[in-house]
Amino acid sequence: MPARCATAPQLRAALRAATREQHQKLDDLLGRLDLADRNDYARFLDIQLSARRGVEQWLYLNAAAHWLPPSQVSLLRRDLEWLGDESRNARAPSFILPASDRRAWIGAAWVLAGSSLGNKMMERELAAKAPASWPMAFLQDKTMPHYFTALRPLLEDDAANHDAVDAAKAVFAHFLSLAEQEMLAVTA
Repeated sequence: MPARCATAPQLRAALRAATREQHQKLDDLLGRLDLADRNDYARFLDIQLSARRGVEQWLYLNAAAHWLPPSQVSLLRRDLEWLGDESRNARAPSFILPASDRRAWIGAAWVLAGSSLGNKMMERELAAKAPASWPMAFLQDKTMPHYFTALRPLLEDDAANHDAVDAAKAVFAHFLSLAEQEMLAVTA
């Protein structure tokens, strides 16, 4: 990945470089879950739902309507309901970040949209291990990859946007905090 960052436009490279450690930490943490196990999968989906709801709300307040990423909340709820795990998705921690620049939202949107790439890989791996009827509406979503494609021209900016970078780092910190809390609750 470092070679790709070196040749990417400055904004995209800055986003990747600034969040690399957090991204790896989150991947490592969530990678401990066996998504073919009902409880672990529900835990993964609940972390996603809890984190995304707050970030989606923040984006709704800070991004232009035509740049809002597609909501993933209903897909996550559908998968959790199939698993019989409706009670866990009640919490919705706020995601608060003052937007000092009108384009700070790009960093938050980049994190949510970019996660669809990882979802594709997880879906392929899970499809080989889980029962055929396993709920994967969230992992199989087609709207977020399309949104990511639409967002890419904004990421081609030749200038780094420090507010977008700060927003991306804050989104990863938000996801990490919720994932760490959830994983600590499991070991307790």
